[in-house]
Amino acid sequence: MYFESKIDTLYFSVIWGTILFILISITLSLTSGEISLFGELLGLTTIGLLIWVWFGTGYQIEKDTVKVQCGPFKWRINIDEINQISKKKSVWSAPALAADRLAIQYGRYDGILIAPKNESTFIQTLVHRNPGIHVDD
Repeated sequence: MYFESKIDTLYFSVIWGTILFILISITLSLTSGEISLFGELLGLTTIGLLIWVWFGTGYQIEKDTVKVQCGPFKWRINIDEINQISKKKSVWSAPALAADRLAIQYGRYDGILIAPKNESTFIQTLVHRNPGIHVDD
């Protein structure tokens, strides 16, 4: 079962604002005749990465694992190792496009912050597969 990432206005503004800024900068440098091949390549690479993160952030629950993807970054979490899920607000770096997140604790000391669009179904699916998960509201 696939869950899209929740998206809030802060992340929309930052990602698409950065893309727009880079595109304007590249356009202005090309029209002014001051072409910097390195600068344009860096800008286009950054745009590519941001678009990949925007469209490639999501969470897949399979038989016994949760696959987390955020652009080129991937994590696999064994559902049997998940011991706690709690809600958390954070804007720090994580495979999520919203500040309202779920903190998943797994293994002995590992954790990850994610933001599935349909949190309740996501949590219910995990608890159904591992009834030992403690859910904090």
